[in-house]
Amino acid sequence: NNMKTKSMKVINNKLFMGNFSLEKLAKDFKTPLYVYDEQGILDKINLYKDSFKSDKFNCQVVYASKAFICPRLCEILKENNLFIDAITAGDLYLLNKAGFPMSSVELHGNNKTREELEMAIDFGVGHIIVDNLHELELLSKIVNEKVNNKELNKKVVTLFRINPGIEGHTHAFVETSLLDSKFGESLYDDKLMDKIFNIYKENEYLELEGFHSHIGSSITDGEVYFALSRKLLEYIKKVQDKYGFEFKSLNFGGGFGIKYLDDDAEIDVKTVLPKLIEFTYEEVKKNDLKIENLLIEPGRSIVGDAGITIYTCGGVKKTYAGKEYLFVDGGMPDNIRKALYDASYTIENASNVNSDEKYVYTVSGKCCESGDLIATDVLLPKAEIGDIICTHVTGAYCYTMSMNYNNLVKPGVIFVNGDKVYEVARRQSYEELVNNYVFEKKDIKIFDTHSDMLYDLDRKQKRGVENQFENYHVNQLNNSVIRGGLWTMYSPDEFDLIEGLKNAIRQIDMNKLPEFKVVLGLEGLRNLKSVEDLDVLYEMGFRHAMVTWNEANDYATGAKADPERGITEEGKKLFKRMQELDMIIDLAHLNEKSFYEALELVDKNIIYSHGLCKALCGHVRNLTDDQMIALKKVDGLFGLTLANNFVNDDKSKQDLEHFLDHVDYAKKFMGIDNLCFGFDFMDYLIEFPNSNIEDVSDATKAYRIIEGLRERGYSEEDIEKICYKNFYDRYKDKIWNK
Repeated sequence: NNMKTKSMKVINNKLFMGNFSLEKLAKDFKTPLYVYDEQGILDKINLYKDSFKSDKFNCQVVYASKAFICPRLCEILKENNLFIDAITAGDLYLLNKAGFPMSSVELHGNNKTREELEMAIDFGVGHIIVDNLHELELLSKIVNEKVNNKELNKKVVTLFRINPGIEGHTHAFVETSLLDSKFGESLYDDKLMDKIFNIYKENEYLELEGFHSHIGSSITDGEVYFALSRKLLEYIKKVQDKYGFEFKSLNFGGGFGIKYLDDDAEIDVKTVLPKLIEFTYEEVKKNDLKIENLLIEPGRSIVGDAGITIYTCGGVKKTYAGKEYLFVDGGMPDNIRKALYDASYTIENASNVNSDEKYVYTVSGKCCESGDLIATDVLLPKAEIGDIICTHVTGAYCYTMSMNYNNLVKPGVIFVNGDKVYEVARRQSYEELVNNYVFEKKDIKIFDTHSDMLYDLDRKQKRGVENQFENYHVNQLNNSVIRGGLWTMYSPDEFDLIEGLKNAIRQIDMNKLPEFKVVLGLEGLRNLKSVEDLDVLYEMGFRHAMVTWNEANDYATGAKADPERGITEEGKKLFKRMQELDMIIDLAHLNEKSFYEALELVDKNIIYSHGLCKALCGHVRNLTDDQMIALKKVDGLFGLTLANNFVNDDKSKQDLEHFLDHVDYAKKFMGIDNLCFGFDFMDYLIEFPNSNIEDVSDATKAYRIIEGLRERGYSEEDIEKICYKNFYDRYKDKIWNK
């Protein structure tokens, strides 16, 4: 087989590219896999650069992005001063993102959209190759708009694609220049061309620098280009004389053929291109023209035969009629050319290159399609399950035409150069495969396990603000995904706890929040006069309590008090009584010593209602990994808070993304079933203005958390658990009935 790429060789009956056996590459990157020989690409680039150069013209080779493109290839083409042609906005976007100089880009296409033309102008592409009258009219209009809006102060340079009616002797499917072609306008249509030239005349910001023509793909007979050159230059002369243009550039198009099989014909670049330059020079002189730039588009030729595809043999099968099938783990989705064009390929068994035992195989893909074939009737050494099968010359139009038929993932692409391998396109993951589908989204609601509702109602009323519940909270919650809350009385200072609780509860009208579920709770018990008073609170409907806020009190020690002090004797009684009453015992705000001492006293209904992870932010109220492990051991719940300084020390990172990092991190220790949300919204507390993350600053923005979890790949079931079910399913018996 002479179809091997530049650096391919056989060692110990195995096929290698550079220093790597194809078997090793298959193992490291999985199959199917597209493999490019970087040496082969560089070789072809040099062949074109050496063959297409002249002291009479600026000669430019234009690479066809549709054959194959990736950022690494852009880098190689940039280093070698090649141009690239683009067809769509997607091409332009990729080339620009890859850092390719946009002045070295030609924009092609027969139906360019407004978006594509605007993008080409904004990016400053070298040439827009205008395909037809309608497109020129649209381009002229866009140019005028941009000039009027002062967005453009230089000419937009174009070539116009003309159709010379010369046949390139190619496959009917890839014929592009006959007179009924969808590409270009015919140079025989004088009336139409007259309109075109007049548009250029009238628009001083549109430059017609020359013409482009393309007579087909896979052309193997160079003679046809001489006929093309003569015809184009005669036409240029005629147009210059009639309209007074002075043309500088001529693009011959291209589409040079390569060999797919040993006995295929191939264009002789080394001979044809220097002759074409000479011939064109004579024609230019003869017609007294001032052509400065010649461009060619070699098409598939630069990468086509530098690329291979490797597969793993999944088995062989002999049919009753005697046909031998060799099954591979790819097929039509990674190489559609056999099905489209009945393309022929050279196949090798990379695991067993030479053997006396040979079979005539039909190499078949794994799609549910009888036409899913790579090659028919090829003579190969005997194939075994697990052998690596290589299809040669798949560097062009295979990856770029690949698809997800039968939901097969797109293969990865690697470049090999000696002892180096570059992954240039990752193998698609299953998550990426389903990324664009819209799965049915559940109508997810949130149970917020920490809200200072009772404190707000009591304090605002005592400051003379009436109807805070109705005017503020009801409005917010009815416009929120939050449909349940653990409403607490915060105790930052001394006051009459029972009187304050009665005052807050008196203001609540749950008819204004239909379907909303509430658990009544206490954030700190510094104002509880005795352990016995806990029963009074229980009778009032309270089913949750935190023993401290950040302070030390008669019962235990908070996070900002003495780290050596823990739970007092009275406090131990209090914890035990909470457990006897089956209350939710909240360890939030305790210092570490009290946290662990509490876990020796009580072992059920435990929650840490609002905090985050100390490993990501060192806030005193965030939990260490060990605390999360201890909390999980008693099947406790961890409520994640939106307090901004718990999320990150850096103000610029106090956002939803960094909050979601805490969710991901906590999940590693707590699992999905032991997480919930205790937001601690402070937008209504004048003591703490703007203390939550900006993206979710109040209850009405809570939906963004659900969207964020979806974007991170959490399933609807898992989101529903964290947001609502984990808390509600455990504690629905503790819902307050006013």
